[in-house]
Amino acid sequence: MRSPRALLVDPSTRGGLVAYTRMIARGLHSAGADVAILGSQAVTQHDGDYPILSRMPRQGFGPDRPGRIRLYADNLAVWSRSAPTVMRAARERRADIVHFQHAINKRLDPLLLRLLRRQTTIAWTAHDVLPHECSTRDNALFARIYDAVDVVIVHSEPAAELARELSGVDPVVIEHPATDEAGIIDQRAARHSLELPQDRRVFAALGFIRAYKGYELLARVWEQLGERAPVLLLMGELHSDSEQDVVDRLTRHPNVIARLGYATDDDLHLAIAASDAILLPYTGGSDSGLLHLGRALGTPVIASDTPQLAASVLSTASGLTVPRTVDAWIAALDGALPPPPPAPPSLRETGAAHLEAYEVALSRRSRAARMPAANEEKTTA
Repeated sequence: MRSPRALLVDPSTRGGLVAYTRMIARGLHSAGADVAILGSQAVTQHDGDYPILSRMPRQGFGPDRPGRIRLYADNLAVWSRSAPTVMRAARERRADIVHFQHAINKRLDPLLLRLLRRQTTIAWTAHDVLPHECSTRDNALFARIYDAVDVVIVHSEPAAELARELSGVDPVVIEHPATDEAGIIDQRAARHSLELPQDRRVFAALGFIRAYKGYELLARVWEQLGERAPVLLLMGELHSDSEQDVVDRLTRHPNVIARLGYATDDDLHLAIAASDAILLPYTGGSDSGLLHLGRALGTPVIASDTPQLAASVLSTASGLTVPRTVDAWIAALDGALPPPPPAPPSLRETGAAHLEAYEVALSRRSRAARMPAANEEKTTA
């Protein structure tokens, strides 16, 4: 029996999701699947053994996006170009399963999914069951999306429970993968490259600077610690103007080293290797790609105890979880460092887990398609 032909749909233009989608593609390929990525026109760099179809229109991103009316118009235009692109690519690739990694337009995607489901099976990875910056309206919008696909994939049991409560679906839990491309980076060499002190504790707050990441807590911690604070490497791009004040407070501290602007994969690898721990003081979220990048590089995390994130830390033995209070975080930063995390599973194992989820969904769909025909034969007889 041949492996299913999979088309991974990722509308993002940069950041952790692009890296994640490529990891899944490599995992599926190594597990024997025929896989391709349908990605943004902005995504061109590629050295894998699978094709990337760079056809999706670019999406706006970050604090300089237009006002509300213009934003709705732009989002509609992007979706109107994206939906036919997905349908066409699925036909061209003769995809057995189309696997979405992110919403294109949360309001309109159910229409695309219903149309696409007439010709193929659909999977959806809910990296966050609800968006980080969500409203109460998102509950119904994402429930419609999860109800419109054949299989929903999440990364932890708490995320699965939220999806069940939200939409009634029963998701498949597949652990978030860790990259196989980070390599081994010596901490001293990484610190030398980044001009960080060799003889002090160094912690890292990395990636896009967004409200849900809870950096306001870090600002309060470093302000209270004053001169005795450890070194904090703040690296990443401001995603929302609402976080400018927090960034200003952090960068005023003498023990905070800020490298603001978009951080490439290589930048993140170097920063993680240089650090004693990655700080994840998040107020919510299902998981963190930085946690799993830390697993690949042998750097632990100190994370907030929000349920889904804490479950990921616990299940992977990736570090320490801490209540979101200043005193608790000061104690964690002053205390014994968590040990390096164990090596993660291979991408081949991750790919095999996805193939298993695909095959279950395909089998279920095939049985459902046969049932009307069987009932029709009984009626005729």
